[in-house]
Formats: sequence, structure tokens, C-alpha cells
Amino acid sequence: MKRLPPGAFPTGAGEGSGTAARTVAGERGARAAWTVTGDGVVTRPQPPGAGGVATWPVADAERWRRAGGPAILAPAAVSGLLAVLVVTAYVLLYGVADTPSPVWHGGPGEGAPGEGTDWRRYPGAVLLAALPLWYRYVPVAVVPAALCVAVETGVSAARNAGAGDAATVGRAVVLAACGLAFAGGCLRLRARRRQRALALKVAGKQRFPLPEGVPESDGHRGHRRIYLGLALALIASGILTEGLVRDLSAGGTPYDAVGVPYDAVGVPYDAVGQQRVALVLLVAATTFYGRGRLALRAARRLYEEAQPALIVGVRAGPDGRRWVYPDARTTTAAPLIAYVPRRRDTRTRTRLLGGGSVYGPGDGYHDVDPEQEPFEAVLYGTVAEGDEAVLVHADVEYHRNGETGRMYATATTAPLRPDRFHRLGPWEAADGPTRQRDRLRRAREQEERLREAAREAARRAAERARNPPRTAAAGSSGDDDRSARHSCGGCGSSCGGCGGD
Repeated sequence: MKRLPPGAFPTGAGEGSGTAARTVAGERGARAAWTVTGDGVVTRPQPPGAGGVATWPVADAERWRRAGGPAILAPAAVSGLLAVLVVTAYVLLYGVADTPSPVWHGGPGEGAPGEGTDWRRYPGAVLLAALPLWYRYVPVAVVPAALCVAVETGVSAARNAGAGDAATVGRAVVLAACGLAFAGGCLRLRARRRQRALALKVAGKQRFPLPEGVPESDGHRGHRRIYLGLALALIASGILTEGLVRDLSAGGTPYDAVGVPYDAVGVPYDAVGQQRVALVLLVAATTFYGRGRLALRAARRLYEEAQPALIVGVRAGPDGRRWVYPDARTTTAAPLIAYVPRRRDTRTRTRLLGGGSVYGPGDGYHDVDPEQEPFEAVLYGTVAEGDEAVLVHADVEYHRNGETGRMYATATTAPLRPDRFHRLGPWEAADGPTRQRDRLRRAREQEERLREAAREAARRAAERARNPPRTAAAGSSGDDDRSARHSCGGCGSSCGGCGGD
């Protein structure tokens, strides 16, 4: 539905975009007046302090959008750039440099003789490899990780000033990646705080309980990622433990003047292979676990207490995402933030809102194509990337004739995504009466086709009843078959056979 009927609003709120007072049926048959003030705040004259659900002015929404930071720091773009920098750094430090970087020491011939595998610098290598994924999915962890890697790289550069040009360039690339991840992570966290504050300022001090029938996402949100991350971390721990035990049990070996061990017993074990496999597993494990924990934390925070509410617009994108708009009326407003409605987190028919015949075709209570224009919804919760929110909108189910129908509330629980690129342009509002006339025309045509099909079926049945197919009696048919077989078959028959006349 384009507009929300009064029953879709929480207690203490009413219509979201009307301009005149309306009288609607309240709970248990009571009647209450719903009004919209000049500043767009919906109120109902009931207990003092009940307040109402606020609309989101376009100017405030644009201020909220700008608070998200420049698009150049979008998670997907910066994560891709960080991946390129990290791969370049590893190639320079471990593939091109004349003297391998002391981050990893292998067995004899890869590091200093007799030192074995370097475990002290291994955490830094894991943190460096995790920067791209952590920046995109776990920004709260990328800031300390980038700082730790930068400090370790700076200390290593000071101790190995003459390591070669490739190693020097590789360390510079590492420092550049750390600087980009640190700055971008700080800006993203700051943008989240600013956007939450701006949205809360627009919503006001009024808080509302979540409506009945809302899917409870705190019982499953992030669990799959958490368990997967723990499983991968357990596998990586086993691999590293095996390498560490074998390295420690090998011990040191005396070398001769040319660096050749005197015997094969006690040669330092080369656990670089285990380290590399475990590195991939640890990066994936920490990303899955961190992303799942953040999602679970946001879902639990949504259900712990009453939430602010805003009347917004929602428009469906061609890729399945839905974009939140400041309202469903301003055709030039830009999308603000996205979410993906999943079947598990969407519950239809949570409550009956009214009949479609109650509202006139020109007052906005008509169905719309969600990909062509936004529709009104009530958003519960804070508005920032990573937060969990509940969106309630109205769906209509028309009767067979298409003239009347029923409106139901549909509730969706979803995490808000950090997407920036939407590819949605300005939209044009559909004319309600014209859309209703087209819908009624299609319903009449469908009804006429059904009646014509029923008449055709009845005519054919009557034709078959008047002219039944001619069939011989079963008994005579059997006698004829037997007589034919006796007269024309067998030896000595009149129709020919062996020895016949």
C-alpha cells in the first residue's frame, strides 16, 4: 500500500502523511481522532506524553546521508583496494626481495641458520592479511589491527634498514595499507555515531515497544557465522599446534662453517606450510565470528528495550535489496540505507488493518509497484549501518472481484547494510484512481474469462450428454468375436487352413 492506514502505527501515533484530522476505529471499538501537525508529527489526543511517530524531513535526511562520509570510503571499494595492497606487500616481501623478510623464517636456507620457524611475528602476518575483510565486515576490529601491524612494520624497518629495495617498498606498502585501514575504520565508526545521533534527534524522545507479530531475530541472527568461525579457528589451532610441537621437539643443530648441519637429528623444523594454511583459516574464522557477533549484538539490542520510530519510505531495487527513503512523497529524495528482506525474517498478516472499501481511491490508500515508487513504512530502531531494525508496512489482499479487499500489516526484521551504490533514479507517483481503474478492469476481464471458460465447459458437457458415443453391447461383441474365431480359425475350418477345401 502506498500509505499506511492508522492501524499500522504504534500506540500514541497515527497517520503518517495526511494533512487533515481523521476519525478511525481504535482498539475495542473505541474511536479516536488522528491529526498531523504542521511540522509533520503525527499525534493523537490521548494520555499526556503519548506523543507520536515523527516523519523524516528531507533536509534532515540529507544531513544524515552526508554524515556517512565520502563514498570513496565505501566498504566494498576500500576493501578491494586493501586487498590489492596486501597482496602487493606479500609479493614484495616474500617473493621479490633478495633477503626474505624476517616476518617468517623457514628451516635452513630460508632464515638465519638454526633459528627454525619464526612464531613471534606470525600474529602480525595474520593481522595484515585480515585487514581487507575486517574493514568491510568488522570495522570495529580493523582499527587496532592496523595500528599493531603498522607499529611492528615500523620497528622491523628500523632494524633492517639495508634489507634491499624490494623489502623497503614492501614495508612502505604495508604502512600505506595500515594507514588507509586505520583512517577508514575511524571514519566509519565516527559516521555510525553521528548518524545514530541525527536519527534519534529526528525521532524525538518518544519510544515505542515493537509491534506484535514481529519476527524475533535475536534467536538466530549471526549464529551460523559464529559456529563456522569457531570451527575454522579450531582447525587452524590444531594445524598450528602440530607445527609448533614439531618445531620445538626438533631443537637446534650445530652447523659447520658452511652452514651444513652435522647430523639430521635436531634440524629445525620448517612449519611455514602450517603457518600459511592456518593463516587463511584464521582470517576466515575471525571474519565469520566477528561478523556474527556484531549481528547478534545488534539484534539483542533491538529487543532489549523500547525503540524510536520514524515514518519512512521503502523502495525495492532490482537486485532484491530494499532502500529506505526519508518519505514516500518526495520524488527527488535520494535513498539512505538498504536492507534485504528474507523470508525467515518477514511475517505477513500480523494483524488486520481494515478493508479496502473503507478508503477512497484518491487518498493514497492504493497498491503500488514497489520497484517504481516507494511506499510508507514505520521503522523501529536506530538508523545506521550494522544496526538491526524492524519495518512495518501495509499489504492489501483484494477479493476476487477486485473491488474490495483487506489490508494486513507485514513486519520485517533486518540488519541495515553499509551499501552506497543503488542505481535508483527519481520516481514518479502513480495516479491512485487510474491504478484502481486499471486493476478493476483487469479483475473484470479475468472474471469474464473465467465465466466464458465455465460456459464453454458446460456447453461441451451438454453436447456430450445429447450425443453420447455409439458403443455395441459388451455381450454381443464377445459372441461375435468368438464366432469369428470358430468360423475362420483352426485346421479344417471353412475359411481355409491345413487340409481345408
